[in-house]
Amino acid sequence: MTKKKDPTKVLICRVLLFDLDGVLVDSIANVERHWSDWAQRHQLDAKQILATIHGRRTIDTIREVAPNLPAELEARYLDDIQTLDTNGVAATKGAAALLAQLAPEQWAVVTSGPAILAKARLRAAGLPLPRLLISGNDVKQGKPHPEGYLKGAELMQAEPEECLVIEDSLPGIQAAHKAHIPAIAVGTTHPRTELKSAELWIPSLELLSIIDSEEDEIALAVSE
Repeated sequence: MTKKKDPTKVLICRVLLFDLDGVLVDSIANVERHWSDWAQRHQLDAKQILATIHGRRTIDTIREVAPNLPAELEARYLDDIQTLDTNGVAATKGAAALLAQLAPEQWAVVTSGPAILAKARLRAAGLPLPRLLISGNDVKQGKPHPEGYLKGAELMQAEPEECLVIEDSLPGIQAAHKAHIPAIAVGTTHPRTELKSAELWIPSLELLSIIDSEEDEIALAVSE
């Protein structure tokens, strides 16, 4: 049995707001496969598109990379096919253990995808469904706009400064900061250099643990 190292930092908050893909679930292979197929079908540059999709709503990406296509129809197709096909989707390292230490009222998910897709991926990964899930359909403006995280904080009955965001993409970190919420970056999908604006960077959720948890406070330990 490997003994955990002593924490090098302890962060205090009331609520943890998690992004989904790349943070709680590893879906990158599934996502990139479907986007690549879609790009090929429309004779678009898949490599260029894959560089823009992470952390954003499907409809926002389509409007940017293929403004001549009916964005709502194409976004619905991509979201639906990924909901039906969760092949390869799994929990990220440390996700299940971290969520098991939290009470339902202490965490929520704020994702760019629709709720039905988010729930399908959480189930495929064997993770619990959150009491509160803010999806891309629940906001008028997706990340990097702060609407999702502000709404998450409000519905969790917490002030933004009482929350902590855990993200894996630059648009998500930017959304957190615009909401005046500090962010931990998880290096699952992007190089550390692209996420340097976050207050803290970790390679995986395995380095996080709850060392004290009360009704109005979470003490989150960050190990080496």
